Amino acid sequence: MLNLIKVSKVYEGKVAYRALTDINLEVEKGEFVAIMGPSGSGKTTLLNIISTNDAPTTGQVELEGKNPHQLKKNALAKFRRNELGFIFQDFNLLHTLTVQENIVLPLTLDGARVSDMQQKAQAIAESLGIDAIMNKRTYEISGGQAQRVAIARAMVHEPKLLLADEPTGNLDSKASKDVMKMLVSINENNKTSLLLVTHDPQAASYSDRVVFIRDGKLHSEIRRGESRQAFFQKIIDMLSLMGGDGNDFSSVRV
Repeated sequence: MLNLIKVSKVYEGKVAYRALTDINLEVEKGEFVAIMGPSGSGKTTLLNIISTNDAPTTGQVELEGKNPHQLKKNALAKFRRNELGFIFQDFNLLHTLTVQENIVLPLTLDGARVSDMQQKAQAIAESLGIDAIMNKRTYEISGGQAQRVAIARAMVHEPKLLLADEPTGNLDSKASKDVMKMLVSINENNKTSLLLVTHDPQAASYSDRVVFIRDGKLHSEIRRGESRQAFFQKIIDMLSLMGGDGNDFSSVRV
């Protein structure tokens, strides 16, 4: 579904900085993959390249056999809107709009009919448990609710690939668990492929597979078995093995 072939990224400047080196990564349709690594390991660069917000220096990115980096500006904007969904740590909601208006924003940009937009927004809001707050402004709701709104906005156009960058970073323990369970539900029910960048081993333990990256290179990967608790412990062990500063990973929340 998603295939990265020998992707490297070098940032030019007075001193050239190599952020990624020969990354090969494949994500199957309906797979939930987490990416972990110390700060500065290249996780965000990798996500930016997959999301087409940045381009690889060498190598190739393919989504369902096509390279989105070869698209012209307008076609690329449409590809991002229709094929990809984005969830961020700081929600990226517009405070001047209501919850419902935030959710339908991608459909508005595509010129969808108002009745269709309202119907889609209502259906996804009910599935995420936020239908009661549809007319509220985003500054009137909690962080957990705001992240649910952001998930609803990312899913309203039924993207093939959902990209989540530290989606639990600004949430407390309970809200984090709720959001991760929601992402698992979307992944399982919609067969949406999901790529999660996180520092949080608890969040990563909800995935099917964790890919570890260090110094811009793939370090290792582990797959989930039957037990999420055992998987969580394997993740902790791998992070410990990789080392790094104490602040590189969030505190453990079981």
